[in-house]
Amino acid sequence: MSFGLSAAAWGAIAVGVSAISAGVSAYGASQQADAQKRAADYQAQVEANNAKIAAWQRSDAIQRGEQEAQKSMRERSQMIGKQRAALAASGVDMTQGSALDLLASTEFLGQEEVNTIQSNAAREAWGYEIQGQNYNSASSFERWKASNASPVKAGAMAGASSLLSSASSYAMSKAAK
Repeated sequence: MSFGLSAAAWGAIAVGVSAISAGVSAYGASQQADAQKRAADYQAQVEANNAKIAAWQRSDAIQRGEQEAQKSMRERSQMIGKQRAALAASGVDMTQGSALDLLASTEFLGQEEVNTIQSNAAREAWGYEIQGQNYNSASSFERWKASNASPVKAGAMAGASSLLSSASSYAMSKAAK
C-alpha cells in the first residue's frame, strides 16, 4: 500500500518519524537524567543532615557520660562519708587496718565505676563519630552523582542513538532490496 505516495515521499516521512522519535527519546532521557540529578541532590542533603544529627548525638553522649560520671563521684563521696561516720561512731581508727581497707576499697571501686562510665560514653561518641563520617561520605558521593548527571548529555546521546538506529535500519532495508 503506497497511498499514492512515491518512494521518495515515504523516505521523507520515515526520516521525519525517525527525527520525531529521536526527539522524544532525547526528551525522555533528559527528563530521566534531570530526575536522577534532583534525587541525588536531595539524598546528598539527607545524608548531610544525618551527619549533623550524628555530631549532635556524639556531643550528647559525651555530655551524658560526664554527667553520669559526676553523679557517680558524688555517690562515691557520700558512701565514703557514711562509712567514715559509721566507723567514727563505732570508735574505730580509720587510719589503719580493716577500716582503712574498707575506705580504700570503696574509693577504688567508685573510681572504677567512673572510668567505666567515661569509657562507655567515649565508645558511644566514637560510634556516632564514625556514623557521621559515613554520612558525610555518602553525601559527597551523592553530590558527585548529581554533578555528573547531565540532562543535556543524556538527551543528546539518546537522540543520537535513536537516529543512528533508524539510519541503520533504513540502510539495512535498502541493502536487502
